[in-house]
Amino acid sequence: MDHQLSNRPWQFGSVTRGKQGLPPEAATAEFVAQLKRAKHAIECRELGPDAARARFGPFVDTGEERFVIFADAERLLARRPVDQELHELVRTVRERGPAVDVFLMPPSDARRGV
Repeated sequence: MDHQLSNRPWQFGSVTRGKQGLPPEAATAEFVAQLKRAKHAIECRELGPDAARARFGPFVDTGEERFVIFADAERLLARRPVDQELHELVRTVRERGPAVDVFLMPPSDARRGV
């Protein structure tokens, strides 16, 4: 399987689940959807399993494995400078994610096996 990320600027999901990267023509909406999923994982992990189940019910994310989105966030933010939702989601994942094993990393880190 070819894992060159030059054709796949975004990759998301749990590293252990082997998620495929999004193609270069993927819409910003798809990237935002993955950031929202990461934010939800962060919220669930910060609350802990019991409180997260109480708050989110059947939509709780109880995964404990590392969750990584590989993306050139700076390029995406530069393309959408007034998209407040995108900027807020990127900031949330960057600031709160690492404490609960959720990361936003450049695609070059994926090639190094991070």
